[in-house]
Amino acid sequence: MAGLPPQHTNPAQLGGNKPILLQLEEQYTKRVDDDVLKLVDSFADIVRVTEIENKDKFKVTQEGYQIESQTAQIIRSAESLLGLITELKQILLLNDTKTLTQLSDTRTKDLKEPKTAIKSEMSKMKAELDAAVFDMENVLYRNLTSP
Repeated sequence: MAGLPPQHTNPAQLGGNKPILLQLEEQYTKRVDDDVLKLVDSFADIVRVTEIENKDKFKVTQEGYQIESQTAQIIRSAESLLGLITELKQILLLNDTKTLTQLSDTRTKDLKEPKTAIKSEMSKMKAELDAAVFDMENVLYRNLTSP
């Protein structure tokens, strides 16, 4: 998460009296603004370069190079925006305690019923095992006491 400040810095180092969340919002807004501005400038340069007129091979090659470099800038800006989206999604997922609590509660409820069923089945098996051991002890005791 490149846009997040380090965890060990104090608020005074990050910009004085501004809360951390406000600073984060400003950082992300600045990144979005910068990337969108680069996209717009690159598209404008491509349109500006591609004038329709009589051109020689050198001029066409020069325009092709400029278009390729602007296209590379567009790709970098788009990738930066996609990275920003990924960061924001991660922050939302990791800091959305309401959803995390709800998922945890749902999982607990889903596991409670099978747990109860397993416990009751184990109780039945224990009762059957106790009865079987009791019967075996009676048989063994009778065999030992009978002549």
